[in-house]
Amino acid sequence: MKKTARSLFPALSLLTFLAFSACATAETPAEGASFRSVEGRGWVLTELRRGGRTIPIAPDRQKLNAAGFEEIYTINFSIREGMVRGLGAPNRFFGPFTLGKGEDLTMGNLASTMMISFIEPESLREHEYLAYLSGVLRWALVEGRLELYSSSAGGTAVLVFE
Repeated sequence: MKKTARSLFPALSLLTFLAFSACATAETPAEGASFRSVEGRGWVLTELRRGGRTIPIAPDRQKLNAAGFEEIYTINFSIREGMVRGLGAPNRFFGPFTLGKGEDLTMGNLASTMMISFIEPESLREHEYLAYLSGVLRWALVEGRLELYSSSAGGTAVLVFE
């Protein structure tokens, strides 16, 4: 019995070490407290910064409400599922996202419904919004607002959500 216990000790020590190591490295810095404050909240796009200009995203509320929409251009993250979801104008979208080191964030291929839109802000078309999301490289929280930094065929941009 002593011989068995001695031969199992190294194996058990190794398993214990690996288990605690896995727990210690399961969260990357971006998955820590900062991104957790982003997760689960329904963010609404309020402005787009591109080409040295700030473009407010202010849809016509009367037309929007008449068409049955409360908001357009929303985003919501789930770390547990590794999924991002949201609303375009008027389509819903979803897809995977990956957190990297620090503030690195990438989104995989986004899928969306294909409803026709009668209301779409002139300042940002739905296909542009989805292209910017697909090109996201990093995120930041600035004064309580979520900023997504994107580089896509449409150029570089910062999407600002409240």
